[in-house]
Amino acid sequence: MIRLIRSELLKLRTTNMWWIFLLTSLVFTGLALWINLEQTDSELTNNYEAYNQGATPSGMTEEQKAEFEASQAQFREEEAARVAKAHAAGQLAKYAANVYTSGQFFGLLLVMLLAILVITNEFYHQTATATFLATPKRTKVITAKLITAGLAGVLFWLITTAISIVGGMLYFGAKDLTNSLGHWTAQQSILLNLLVYVLWAVFGIGVGVLIRSQIGATITAAVLYTVGTWAAIIVLTLIHELVIKEDWVLESAVYIPPLASSHVVGGLATQLGDTDLPPRWAGALVLIIWAVVLGTVGTLITRKRDIA
Repeated sequence: MIRLIRSELLKLRTTNMWWIFLLTSLVFTGLALWINLEQTDSELTNNYEAYNQGATPSGMTEEQKAEFEASQAQFREEEAARVAKAHAAGQLAKYAANVYTSGQFFGLLLVMLLAILVITNEFYHQTATATFLATPKRTKVITAKLITAGLAGVLFWLITTAISIVGGMLYFGAKDLTNSLGHWTAQQSILLNLLVYVLWAVFGIGVGVLIRSQIGATITAAVLYTVGTWAAIIVLTLIHELVIKEDWVLESAVYIPPLASSHVVGGLATQLGDTDLPPRWAGALVLIIWAVVLGTVGTLITRKRDIA
């Protein structure tokens, strides 16, 4: 198995596609980080503006006005401190979690496409026959490809997360706010994001086995992931508003893999509004089930399919 994994890593390293995908992921991560920081800054600004708007009542003498403004200033200062403390304890950690997982949407897409190429390249370059002749036990070959794709997912997660954390720490430090890295909300999002990257690599291998055509697999996966995600949100919203006005309609979004990924890091609540969604681990569980199903089906098909 170790030799098989080394062989798969060698195949991956000797192609240009992996670093092109990685550079693309870095670009999208930087863009998403900038957007998330702007959104966070706007949210924080709006929360504090409420305490910086005080009107001076009419009919006061200059001395009374000065006294009133002083009391208002003290009140706003105390309220600002209270809000800042609340943010540090909870809300700010949610903002931080969003910042530290920047670029997840396109990062997962690129990891999945790279994993698809790990398996479809064998058919495209007609090396699958030689691979399975050298290792007749096809389950081992698929397992090695799954592990290799998972390691690629870990690499993508590590680099993009490092960029997001550094950018987030610089921002929160400049604002004189806690970076929330010690808060479980932020930690949970970062760790679950790692799991999500690995699982989407598994999805990619599963798709590549089901659709052996390299172009067909990549286009199908990309369209279903991007267009399908937004189409699912629109359809579920319309059903909820026009047909079945029950909360479970929107909550069912968690069963759709891309939306489950978003829910794991807390993004689905923003997309669907004030919806009482299941806990984040439910999204991770959905992804694990999908990964197990695709991985198992892909392995069984590869064992029985004629490769030559």
